[in-house]
Amino acid sequence: MNRMATKWLTFAPLFLPAVYLFFTPFPQAWLDIGLFLLLAFFYWRGMLWPKHREMKIVIQLVIVSFFIFLHTPWHMCFGFYPAITMSQLASYRRISWMVGSMIGCFAAAVTLSAYLATEPLRFEWLPISIAFIAVPYVAKMYHVSCEVHAKLSEAHAEIIKIGERERIARDLHDTLGQTLSMITVKSELAERLIEPSPDQAVMEVRDVQRISRMTLLQIRELVNDMQSIDIREELRRAEQMLVTAGIEAETSMRMDADRMMPIERNILGMCLRECITNVVKHSGAGKCSIQILEDKEQYVLLVCDNGIGITKGPLQARQYGAGLLGMKERLSLIQGTLELNTDQENRTKVTIAIPHHRM
Repeated sequence: MNRMATKWLTFAPLFLPAVYLFFTPFPQAWLDIGLFLLLAFFYWRGMLWPKHREMKIVIQLVIVSFFIFLHTPWHMCFGFYPAITMSQLASYRRISWMVGSMIGCFAAAVTLSAYLATEPLRFEWLPISIAFIAVPYVAKMYHVSCEVHAKLSEAHAEIIKIGERERIARDLHDTLGQTLSMITVKSELAERLIEPSPDQAVMEVRDVQRISRMTLLQIRELVNDMQSIDIREELRRAEQMLVTAGIEAETSMRMDADRMMPIERNILGMCLRECITNVVKHSGAGKCSIQILEDKEQYVLLVCDNGIGITKGPLQARQYGAGLLGMKERLSLIQGTLELNTDQENRTKVTIAIPHHRM
């Protein structure tokens, strides 16, 4: 939440008492209005600016004590504002000091107000006092839990980035390491064959050119995988790819892709691309359906086809082919899961689930 929104939300608790006071006839309420505006000012400053925060809290306590003395102990309800401001202090020790000051100020004001008004102390005031003592600690615990959650989310996102960088490093190593080694070997061989066998040397040079072009294509594909993916665009491409291959396509998307983290969009898009590639190359299907759904806990990608099935197809040798193993590896970075199922009619269903990771 940006700072401007925080400033405006700070004023929200002031709305009801402000309405009550400003609809009271001014000759009767001018002093109350002035005190309330002063209280609101120091509450606002104390919530948003840490400098001299303790002093601003003390001023609020004095104003609330004067309200109690001027009217009735029920005006102790204004103590909500300094209590909330105390939760912004850096440590529980400082909060305890301010809570002790609040108890002293309010106890003195309530006792003096009841004495001058010849009104006995009421039991109903005690729960209000206890509530105001608890408010700073409860609010502080909430702030701390939010900060811890934010740090954990950042750490989790960093872990995902590290895992993705390691995967990219392995892909680069597998792609470039092998091919560059091959280029080196063939270049040395071509050099040795120039004089004794020029024709063979020319063939080796052409092989080097072919391998270098293939490597360039692999690098481009890898870079494309690293770029940000639009799920809607990827779904349209998948449908177009299926139609081009002569496969009837049914697609549906019931989710808000804009709320996904970029890493989630990229991995889901790459998984969809790999699934459709497998359908086109290996399934022999005439029909394929793609559904992208969202529920309260996760995003779900469902790809179903009426092809020859996993057990009878080229992927029989292993439960996961090379592409599916890559999908499973990527999904593990974000706690995603992949399931493959083939029914009695050889219809294959791929289910990919990615849990929400919202900040």
